[in-house]
Amino acid sequence: MKTVTLARAVPLMLLLACGTLHAVTFGQPDGTGHPWVGTLLFQAVDGYYYSCSGTLLSPTILVTAAHCTSEDGVKNLRTWVKFAPVISFADRLPGQPIQEYLDDPSHGWIPAADVIAHPNYHGTYPNTYDVGVVKLSVPVSAAMYGALPTLGFLETVRGGKDNLFAVVGYGMQGYVKPFNSDKWERYKGNVRLVELKSTFNGADMSAKFSNNPGKTSGGSCYGDSGGPVFYGNTNMITAVVSWGITPCIGVDYNFRLDTPVAQDFVRGFLP
Repeated sequence: MKTVTLARAVPLMLLLACGTLHAVTFGQPDGTGHPWVGTLLFQAVDGYYYSCSGTLLSPTILVTAAHCTSEDGVKNLRTWVKFAPVISFADRLPGQPIQEYLDDPSHGWIPAADVIAHPNYHGTYPNTYDVGVVKLSVPVSAAMYGALPTLGFLETVRGGKDNLFAVVGYGMQGYVKPFNSDKWERYKGNVRLVELKSTFNGADMSAKFSNNPGKTSGGSCYGDSGGPVFYGNTNMITAVVSWGITPCIGVDYNFRLDTPVAQDFVRGFLP
C-alpha cells in the first residue's frame, strides 16, 4: 500500500501486527500485458490517500486485499480505480482538489460504488481473512478477466517443476538500496511458491512466495497490496498480495484464493 500526496505517490511503512503491508520488485513494466489489473486510490478513515492494486473478475467486480477496503472495520471514505499502465497526475490543475480531479471521468479514474472486506477481516495474524472486493460504478470491458482457481490448487503445485507464478501490481519496484525505485506503473515479476504450512501461513490463509532479485524472480512491495499472484502465464489468480515481514525482499505472505474461506466470500459477488 502507498500513501498519496496531492501530487504523487510516496512510500509508507505501515505495520500491522507482525507484518508490513506490501509492490512488484525485480520485475519489468507490464505495459498492456494485464489490462484487467488496476490500481486503487482511496481515502481511508484517517483522511489520508493510499493506493493498492487489484484484478477485475467481471466488468464491475474487482478483487483486492481486505486492508485496501477498510481499516478497523470502517470502509474507505472514497475509492477510485484506474487501469492505465502508467499513472500520472500531470494534467491536474494547480490547486485543484484531488476529489474533483478524480471524479472527472476524463482522467480515467472510476469511482467505486462500494467496497467490502471479508466479514472476518480484523487485521490480525496469521488468520488474516485479507480479501476484499470493489464494486465499480461503471463497467469495464476487457478481452479477459481474472479467474479463481480450483479449490486446493496450490497444494498440487508446491515442489513441482511447474512452480511458476507471476505477481502484477503498481507498487514500488524496490525499497532497500540498491533496488529502491518508486514508479507508479504496472509491473510484473516472477515468483515461486515456497511454503503453505507454517505458523505465519495460518489456517489455510496465506501462502509464502519468494521475493528475491534475479533474472527470473520478483516479488511485492508497498503499493502491490491486493494485486494478483497469477499461475504462470494464465489469468488464474491463486492469491492476492497481503503482507510480509521484511521490507520488499526475502519472502511474501499472500492470501490464498484457492480455499473455501476466500471463494465462499468472493463468489457471492460474481454473476
